[in-house]
Amino acid sequence: MQRLSLAIADLRKAGRQYRVWLHLGLLEVKQRYRRSVLGPWWISISMLIFILAMSVVFSRLFSQSLAEYIPFFTAGFLLWSFISTSINESTELFKMHSGFIKQINLPYSLYALKFFTRNVIILAHNFAVYFLIMIFFQLNPGWTGLLAIPGLALLFINTYWICLAVAIISTRFRDMVPIVNSCIQMLFFITPISWMPKLIGESSIIIKLNPFVYFLEAVRQPLLGISPPLSVWAINTCIATAGLWLTLRLFGSVRTRIAFWVD
Repeated sequence: MQRLSLAIADLRKAGRQYRVWLHLGLLEVKQRYRRSVLGPWWISISMLIFILAMSVVFSRLFSQSLAEYIPFFTAGFLLWSFISTSINESTELFKMHSGFIKQINLPYSLYALKFFTRNVIILAHNFAVYFLIMIFFQLNPGWTGLLAIPGLALLFINTYWICLAVAIISTRFRDMVPIVNSCIQMLFFITPISWMPKLIGESSIIIKLNPFVYFLEAVRQPLLGISPPLSVWAINTCIATAGLWLTLRLFGSVRTRIAFWVD
């Protein structure tokens, strides 16, 4: 319990300094596109082009109508881009802040929250692509779309604890960086993002045992006007609770060693 208490205390201390990590997260996005005309919107434009190009190819490969496939692929790829980018970049989370960690006494959770804020801002930008697609195909999820809000909350919690766990392990073991990158690439193909679950059957073991399916469906289905089954909410909640608890215990046990690992 002491390990968990230390981790929670670190997270609370970072929470009280929310102005710092919110400002730094926003500033990092601005600096990345400082001299760009469209700024972060370049990410959304490139994503829109990629989605349209891939949708034309995959819809023909899987014999799906564009009106059905493009909204499905758009919602799934937007969310997957957020998840995969966050996990891949988390491998360098503490190492890229090694100078601050060694010189300034700040809670480690602050760096994680700053990093997470930046990716949430980029996700918000990219949602412009979803709205454009929905308007073009004249699709309206209705009140069901509001269920995407608790779905996003669960997605953020699950992505946060995964990123924190990956950051800790990658800081200790440098071999984790290529391993994580390879795993994320593999997960893209075995997760129903570019292909629909009905193609292999929703009871397939690839779908049933893949936690990322539940992360996506809790948000994607409401965005498409479909109410997710209770099992999706229950599994998401269980994964979020267990994952956060285990990660915070891990964080609490190694927190004092991170400063030595970033060398």
